[in-house]
Amino acid sequence: MIKKAINHFMEFHKGSVNILLHIVGFAGLFYSVYNLNWLLFAGFLIVVEIGHVYNHVAGIKKYDFRLTVTIWRLLIFIAAVALFYFTSKLFQIE
Repeated sequence: MIKKAINHFMEFHKGSVNILLHIVGFAGLFYSVYNLNWLLFAGFLIVVEIGHVYNHVAGIKKYDFRLTVTIWRLLIFIAAVALFYFTSKLFQIE
């Protein structure tokens, strides 16, 4: 089961553009966490997801656009941004 999950993960993250968008996206996520900037955090999460959508459009790996899956992704995205927003407000020194 673990081997199957790893294979799916590796297959889902193929493609030079996807890898480049993930590198830029995660670098931006770390930068936004360092600066406690939740707007940048949200923007760079979108950059990471654009890599998955690009792979779908390019035919490298199909992206699951089913309504329930899309709603779950959106809810997780909103929860991540909200968590970061409230955490950054808690630790922000003014």
